[in-house]
Amino acid sequence: MSLEIEQLANAIASNVAIYKQHLSSHGIPAPSHSELPPEGPITLPPNVENARQAALEASHELHDLLSGSVGHIMNAAQRSTRIMVLHFIHTYKIGYNLKWGSRTTFNDIADLANLDVDDTKRMLRLAMTEHLFTEPENGIVMHTAASYELARNHLLSAWVGITTQENWSPMLRITEAMGKYPGSEEPLESAYVLAHGVKEDAFKVWEKDPARITQFSNAMAFLHAGSGFQPAEALSGFAQDTGVFVDVGGSKGHVSIQLARTYPKWKFIVQDSKQTVQLAREEIPDDVREQVSFQVHDFWTEQPVKDADVYFFKTIFHDWSDKYSIKLLRALIPSLKQGAKVIIADVCIPPKGAVSQYKEQWMRGLDIVMKCFTNARERDYDGWASLFEKADARFRFLGVRTPLGSKASFIEAEWNSHVGIINGN
Repeated sequence: MSLEIEQLANAIASNVAIYKQHLSSHGIPAPSHSELPPEGPITLPPNVENARQAALEASHELHDLLSGSVGHIMNAAQRSTRIMVLHFIHTYKIGYNLKWGSRTTFNDIADLANLDVDDTKRMLRLAMTEHLFTEPENGIVMHTAASYELARNHLLSAWVGITTQENWSPMLRITEAMGKYPGSEEPLESAYVLAHGVKEDAFKVWEKDPARITQFSNAMAFLHAGSGFQPAEALSGFAQDTGVFVDVGGSKGHVSIQLARTYPKWKFIVQDSKQTVQLAREEIPDDVREQVSFQVHDFWTEQPVKDADVYFFKTIFHDWSDKYSIKLLRALIPSLKQGAKVIIADVCIPPKGAVSQYKEQWMRGLDIVMKCFTNARERDYDGWASLFEKADARFRFLGVRTPLGSKASFIEAEWNSHVGIINGN
């Protein structure tokens, strides 16, 4: 073990040196809990981003080894307390009105949120162990980089809201749900339904609540902006310089708006619920208003846009089990022309051992979160190929491509109307 931990320590040191040298040479401040964080993500060249990721992976493994087998298990409690303090901060908007460098007190925070001061102090001092806020003097509270980012970034705040208010409680019921409904593909037999006591799937629940659907839309905007996802790659390899792109379940058009700026001769139609489309039409940037339009559409019903070149789904299929994902694909069929492409931007789980445990943990964790949510799943290469095959033999699976630095992959199929055999009804 001593050799292994030494190798990990050396890997951390060498890769951090590459990362730090790049930051220094470009005048970018090194990461700090006490310095004002830059707005927006820092774009790194591939070799530097690879070094940063390698340092993260090695530090993750080193931490687990140094914790020991018992400590490794007991560290699970720390993960749950981080969710707990984020839930507290987000619920009461702690520090959301506090400027960078300003000072406040536990008493003032408690009064503003109508909370007990001792409860507030205990929760925030726990949060401080997660580098959320700091106490430079007894009773004085100031922002750290992380707490300030949460306060100023409303999209990040929305993601925290979805994580803590919608997803956390179902995680505590997933074991029960698996025992009660073994192998279920039904959304109404999910841990989410058990935890929230609802009689509809989460999306239908949210659509009836403007605050919840807005929070979800903003959380998706945050994930699209910060996941390393590269929208322009969706049309990579297309020989044609013009076409029609249907963004099914595209929320407020985050992907289509970016694509429109890269492909000015393409037309983009973004489809979503009535509430989301109304918000999207109010927020559409002027420079793409002529290129990007919005349409109310329930993707369980027949696709209304006929003969488009691309039907695109960003993080839609991972919300649904195979049974319902096949239904989604079949709803497209009456509208598909020969050669039309179905492009899905979603996670493709690599073969076991192909990536580090650090990366695989994120993917496997997301897989079970989706199981909690609607009895859905993340899929590997064979799972994606099987989905198209089961939907209809006229879908020709083209494979999976993952752009460098992206967490999402592009899963593609082409419609071949000349194949005469249809699987299923």
